Amino acid sequence: MTETNGASGRRKGAGDKIENNPLALVAGGVALGVVIGALLPRLAKEKELLAPVGKRIAEGASAAATAARDAGKAEIDALLPQRDVAKDQLGKIIGTAFTAAKDAATAKTDA
Repeated sequence: MTETNGASGRRKGAGDKIENNPLALVAGGVALGVVIGALLPRLAKEKELLAPVGKRIAEGASAAATAARDAGKAEIDALLPQRDVAKDQLGKIIGTAFTAAKDAATAKTDA
């Protein structure tokens, strides 16, 4: 009798877990389906029908990646001139400070 109660308790516990977390059951089912699908051999008809779809998906993904790369480069290029301007301004400030220090040193030496 204890085995029957133990099995019944485990079954009830599993049922409660599934009720509380149905997404885990769905994820497990999807994972099992992926594994079974990977183990089954591909048929020639399947390759014939799905090859064009795969090519279109790959081309679309490649085009999206290229567009993203180009947009990123354009954004960086838009920021670089601002960086160059800031670099030039910093160079002018340092040059002016250097000239002022040199002039002050010269004035002190002359005095």
